[in-house]
Amino acid sequence: MSDVMWSVAQIAARDGVSKAAVSKAIKKLLEAHPETPVVRDGQGRIASISLAHYDEYRARFVNPAKASAPIREVSSDSPPSLPRLDPSDSFDEARRQSEWLKVGREKIRHQQECGQLVRLDMVEEAHKKLGAEIQSVIRGLPNHADEVALAISKEGVHGVRQVLRTIAFAMGNKIADKMAAIAEAAPESDPLIESEDI
Repeated sequence: MSDVMWSVAQIAARDGVSKAAVSKAIKKLLEAHPETPVVRDGQGRIASISLAHYDEYRARFVNPAKASAPIREVSSDSPPSLPRLDPSDSFDEARRQSEWLKVGREKIRHQQECGQLVRLDMVEEAHKKLGAEIQSVIRGLPNHADEVALAISKEGVHGVRQVLRTIAFAMGNKIADKMAAIAEAAPESDPLIESEDI
């Protein structure tokens, strides 16, 4: 049993790290996999833990670049009781996904630089600005009440139609002019979003 179950002190001595570092790793292991075999003392503290489980956990989940102790490979003849951890939870899988995210971000940046993508935040802002300008022109419609009333008194429905057609044409021109002014003032291209959250 002593070959299988090791104390915190034994693991720390083997790896050349502090007992606190080993205890921290064991705590994370037990949080993720509470079924890991451990022996507890009379006060409920961990007296020893399955060395194979400890080494496999570190091999799968600890970043080798940040590890203070060597990452030990677990042999293929490890005990069958060793829980088969989900490969999608491993450090290597996390690193692989991180690399794919970087590639995806670069593709998005490239498409944006080539003009194949538009920024949603800028499009939404432009819609709001255009909507406000169109509304401001439409709100001026009551100012033409006198013209409409005069047309009704002089020529009836036919006169109103002509006046409304003229007003609608003038409003359309105003809207077009305002849109052209907005387009002329807009930058040739929007700045790229450099955030890592793309």
